[in-house]
Amino acid sequence: MKKKEDKQKRMEDKTGSILSIIAPSTKFKGTLSGSDSLLIAGHFKGDIKCDGLVRVDREGRIQGTINSPYVIVEGEINGDIMSAEHVELRAGARVVGNINTIKIVMAEGCIVQGEVQTPREGDKPFVFVEKRKSGNQQDNQDKSPSSKDVKNKEAKPDSPSKKKPS
Repeated sequence: MKKKEDKQKRMEDKTGSILSIIAPSTKFKGTLSGSDSLLIAGHFKGDIKCDGLVRVDREGRIQGTINSPYVIVEGEINGDIMSAEHVELRAGARVVGNINTIKIVMAEGCIVQGEVQTPREGDKPFVFVEKRKSGNQQDNQDKSPSSKDVKNKEAKPDSPSKKKPS
């Protein structure tokens, strides 16, 4: 029987706490390497080699290659994600580059411009609808017509057209 502690669902819980942070107002250029988890909330240009989790926050931007077993993206990456065991693309994530991973999870609303490669034939991405709503998502939902409104508009017959005299 599995213990409750073994059934951790979130990647953050499996990889431990984040010890290194590039803050939102920070711009960094160079190479990062380490064994601890890393949070990118600012702008980073260069390559990252990390033995822990690399998380790109909603405001985070990376231009370069990430080589890490665990990657969570909420922000933007312009480069490749390599040698990953688990990649999670949350709503609003944008990756322009290739992803090489064993397991990938993609939220509705994320964007990938590149190839997703899984080492085993037949592996497919798992798509999910993110249950946590950010303020922007709720605002957009309030402005968009509901599916009920769209169906009602489609069900109404067109108004009679007035013929022009010939």
